[in-house]
This record gives sequence, structure tokens and C-alpha cells, in this order.
Amino acid sequence: TRTSHCQTRTRHCQTRTSHCRTRTSHSPPFHRLSSRQNETPGKDVEFVVEATGMNLSYTWHHQTSRHASKKKVGGNSETLHIQNLQPDDEGYYTCTISNPTGGNVETEPAQLTLRTTSWRKWIFPGLIVSAVILVIAVLIAKRPNTMSQLQGCTVIGSDMKAIRVIENDISDWRLLGEELGITSTELNRVDKDQHRELSKLRETIRVWQRRVSKDEFCWERLIDALKLMKEISLAKSISNEYGIQRLE
Repeated sequence: TRTSHCQTRTRHCQTRTSHCRTRTSHSPPFHRLSSRQNETPGKDVEFVVEATGMNLSYTWHHQTSRHASKKKVGGNSETLHIQNLQPDDEGYYTCTISNPTGGNVETEPAQLTLRTTSWRKWIFPGLIVSAVILVIAVLIAKRPNTMSQLQGCTVIGSDMKAIRVIENDISDWRLLGEELGITSTELNRVDKDQHRELSKLRETIRVWQRRVSKDEFCWERLIDALKLMKEISLAKSISNEYGIQRLE
């Protein structure tokens, strides 16, 4: 009877031992990883897994897509640090948690996505706009300057200070205005608003500059007006001074 009792106790202990081994080989419980959506490129992020157990080990993996091969990342830690986020860091991250008895479990994939920055969003439209501007510039450059060819405008007289070289040599500002194509109404307004002859001459040139196109406001047009006024010597002097070649 005593021997039978001991055998019963032995079987009972063996059952308990087997039960304990079964329990210790269970996978460690953990909290699910949280996905990181619309993260800013260049910043640092981290994934953290919380597991219960002693002497646990952690193995992190990264997949660029659900069906891509896994790549081991990070170290043996419950936290995965990712510094200076780049587009290559996007994808899915998992962590395999193991205990000393051989139990292991893999977390559900946590997705990491990056926010589309403003320059990446507009770079393609920007390239299109730049290409259109370039094409327009090329077409304008190839277009012949018909007005300049017809009038022989080789030097644009847009510098008012240079135009004023004639101020001390022109006696009849109204006649100059008429030869430049300024209407009588505009010349009468100049005569009414200005009191000094020199001021009237300067205002006449300003009116000429405002009312004509850039191609017409040129030295050649002014020289032609001086010739019509019989100011031949002054016209030749300006031509020689500025090296203007008239296209007859």
C-alpha cells in the first residue's frame, strides 16, 4: 500500500512538472503597436512594444510593403528608434518577442507613412510652368524685331538724362513736340502747366515717352524730328556722340 501511494505521488508530481513546463513555454503577452501616420520627414520617431515577462528578447523587422521581404532593423530593445525620417523608412514594422523557454510571438504590423511636403507636392507643376516659360522665352527671342528694323532703332533712348543733352540747343519746344507726333491738345496742356521754357521742353519729352511704345522712344526718332526742324548740326552731333547708324 505504501509503495502504491508513493507511485501515485510520483505520477502527481510528474503531472505538475509537465503542467509548469507547458505554462512557461507560453508566448509573452504584449500590447499592440500603434501605427504612425503622416509623420514629418527629417524628424525622429519610435515604436514601443510593452510585453510582460522576464529576460525577454526583441527582434524588429521592416517591410516596404505587405508582400516585401523582411529586413532586420534596430537592436534587442522594446523600443525601436528611427532618426531623420526618409522616404525609405516608410512601410510596415513588426517586433518578435521571445522568452528563455522558447516561446515567441510577433506583433501585428504597424504602418509608418510620411507627410508629403509642400515642395514635393508642387515640384511637378513647377517644372511644367518653368518649361512653358522657357518655350515662350525662346519664341520671343526668335521673333524678329520688326519695329526696330523698320525704324532703325539701334539705341533705345530710355535714359531721360541722356535725352536732355538737347535741352540747351532746342529753342522751339512746341515744334519739337509736333515733329515727335504730340497732339496740339497735349502741347497746350504743357504750355499751361509749365512756366519756364526749359520745363516745357522737358515735359514735352516726358509726354513723348509716355505716349509711344518702347521701340518708338529711341534716338533715331529724335534725330528724325531734329532734321525736320532743320536742326541738322544738332542731329549730326547726337549721331556722332552716341554712334547711331540710321537704317535708310
